[in-house]
Amino acid sequence: MTSLDEYKKCWEAARRGGFYIASTTPSLVCQELSYYMELPGRVLDVGCGQGRNSIFFARMGYEVDAVDIIDAFPREYKEHGLIKFHNKDCREFEFEDSHYLSIVATRFLHHIDEPTVEKLLREWHRVLQLYGNLALSFAFFGEPFEKAGLPFYCHDPEKILALAEEIGFVVLIKKYVNKMPAGINRSRKKLGNSFEVIFRKK
Repeated sequence: MTSLDEYKKCWEAARRGGFYIASTTPSLVCQELSYYMELPGRVLDVGCGQGRNSIFFARMGYEVDAVDIIDAFPREYKEHGLIKFHNKDCREFEFEDSHYLSIVATRFLHHIDEPTVEKLLREWHRVLQLYGNLALSFAFFGEPFEKAGLPFYCHDPEKILALAEEIGFVVLIKKYVNKMPAGINRSRKKLGNSFEVIFRKK
């Protein structure tokens, strides 16, 4: 994985170039995850970006830890009573045992290498409550990211599933997504090729 400073520069350049468009709509996998959740509880949003998923869960009444190395989180929501934004590298974030009801990491895993993915999956299993949920989505087609100068790692969804099950997760929902979202930026063409999964800690 690139150094933290290089990673930040890549993201800032991509954002200035219009690669990412602000969205207030929560990801579909997070909407699906919400049906498996009950209040009260705490959610960890890894790679939260501009906070669409964090805001979604906070509006439902959940406490949220939102983590991202790029500070693009809306200022007005940083003061929200249920959201705490952490401007940190997720690899250095201090996790507490059995602390979270759910963890979400959408459009994130494809930016980190395989050893880091395994390390994070093991950490997330540790910090989830028993029967807690983990929602992931990641792309497996890298051309748009590479053109934007962003780090990209192609992970085989089946290997991710096998690793997660070995660690102690069970699959609730999994699906390949090949439909391109409406109104997508042309520079993000083919980002519809992704995989979504919701795990439960057993």
